[in-house]
Amino acid sequence: FVEPRTFIRDFSGMLPSKAILVADVGQNQIWCANNFKIREGRFLTTGGMGTMGYSLPAAVGAKVARPSRQVVAVCGDGAFQMCMNELGTIAQNHLGVKIIIMRNVRLCMVRELQDKQYQGRHAATILDETLNFRTIASAYGIPSADANSNEEALQAARNMLATHGPYLLVCNVSP
Repeated sequence: FVEPRTFIRDFSGMLPSKAILVADVGQNQIWCANNFKIREGRFLTTGGMGTMGYSLPAAVGAKVARPSRQVVAVCGDGAFQMCMNELGTIAQNHLGVKIIIMRNVRLCMVRELQDKQYQGRHAATILDETLNFRTIASAYGIPSADANSNEEALQAARNMLATHGPYLLVCNVSP
């Protein structure tokens, strides 16, 4: 599995100083807030307001507003499923938005709330493992990669940043 905190820390050092990172709600938001090193760029997030699906449309807006900047959206697999229709907007408008999905096949923040408030009675927090995000990206002509370790994730991130146009990187993290 990819260890997300270390990956985000290492990845942030790979980005240009004026890069814009957009984090969705959930654990990925916490990982990014604690480990992304902002230099001259921006860190956009919902501020903990629980708006799953925020990162991709916000990244589209950031890329349209600042087309010369590197824009990266980081989201969980649950949040991505709430906004993956934006791949059409990205492809049709030739927007070079980079997307990182932290895939743990869970809605972990919801599960954490259920653990704390409802004595561990879980409902609707496990996602379908069969969904192939790379196939969806391919349907839009967007290149992609899977990563199962930090080494694979960093190599894929290098390829992603060297690729002109959009790119989708799926980082498989522990549930």
